[in-house]
Amino acid sequence: MPTRSIDLQELALDLADLLDEPDLTLHIFGSRKDRTGSLRSDVDLLVELRRRITQEEAMEIWAKEPYLDVFRLDLGVAESIVNESQIRASDNGELTGRVGAVCLMRDGSWLPEADSHRHHRVLAERNPAATMVPLYDLEDAVPAERADLLVVTALAEEYHAVLAACGRESNGASTSLTLTDQGGSPWALRVVNLHEMGSVGAALKTSEALRRTKASHVALVGICAGIPGRSKLLDVIVPKAILYYESGKVTTAADEPGDDIRQCDEVAVAHIAAVANAFTDVCILAEGHLMACGEKVVSSRRFREELQAKHRKLAGIDMESYGVLRAARARGARVTVIKSVCDMADEGKSDQHRKGARDAAARTFVDLVARGVFRSA
Repeated sequence: MPTRSIDLQELALDLADLLDEPDLTLHIFGSRKDRTGSLRSDVDLLVELRRRITQEEAMEIWAKEPYLDVFRLDLGVAESIVNESQIRASDNGELTGRVGAVCLMRDGSWLPEADSHRHHRVLAERNPAATMVPLYDLEDAVPAERADLLVVTALAEEYHAVLAACGRESNGASTSLTLTDQGGSPWALRVVNLHEMGSVGAALKTSEALRRTKASHVALVGICAGIPGRSKLLDVIVPKAILYYESGKVTTAADEPGDDIRQCDEVAVAHIAAVANAFTDVCILAEGHLMACGEKVVSSRRFREELQAKHRKLAGIDMESYGVLRAARARGARVTVIKSVCDMADEGKSDQHRKGARDAAARTFVDLVARGVFRSA
């Protein structure tokens, strides 16, 4: 498995420069401090700082080293720079003791006793999602369901199709498993059935699954409706962006649509587009297509054509992708949608091609994992 090394002494000096704090004091806590984490575990740091860390500084820290998970510590309050959740104590000393933190650098000087915590191995091909759980949740062990990829499905039939494509079975609503790509790198997967149609429920349950897994990438796998001229039955659509068409304004004169378009992960879509022609049993559409998402099951040619008229790159329609994308992006995770066409969103809508579509999406997802398309770069 490709790995790389993190040098916390060098990163501590970089943080001091970035924050313009030459007398910086910082501590390590969590699974990396206890050496109980895996190569996928992030590095939890408490940084003593009297002022708030700006969003620009937070982004610079993330760009410098995505495995760092930084919490600002001041006057007994530790605050996540990602979601501003807090844990409080009477002073800094009580708080660091409460979370079992070890001081690495004090007043700008690296401590000799901190050398045992200096070097950490991490995965070279992927980045973790930033910690979005409240800090008090981190006082316990790392999440038992930690994964590289969170795979979500809206329906039980889609969930079981993914597991079957992985050679697994499950009676529960979630399953952990490992797939190895062609480079020999294992990917930890958590497959979760949302039991929910529509973006609101999908967003809530995706957010909860991400809290438990801290996955850096979410793949939504399942079925959708197609758009004549852009997609055909059993095609697999990997959209570049998701269009939410439910937003708008209702007036006495007319309805005013307020479509919202959000981008999926550009890196994964580009990787998938590069290998799409290698698939001989399915047609993969991954060249700048758009997936429309709303809260309704669509079986109206008129409605579909109205959407087509406004968005010429529209290739499919589903009910969950927007909610999954918004939830994942709010938690710092990347998103890829893999949906196979089971009907054409018209009056001829039926269940005839549901099994073929759900199996095509599931097989394609598993093959894409094997081809390494979910690498972070």
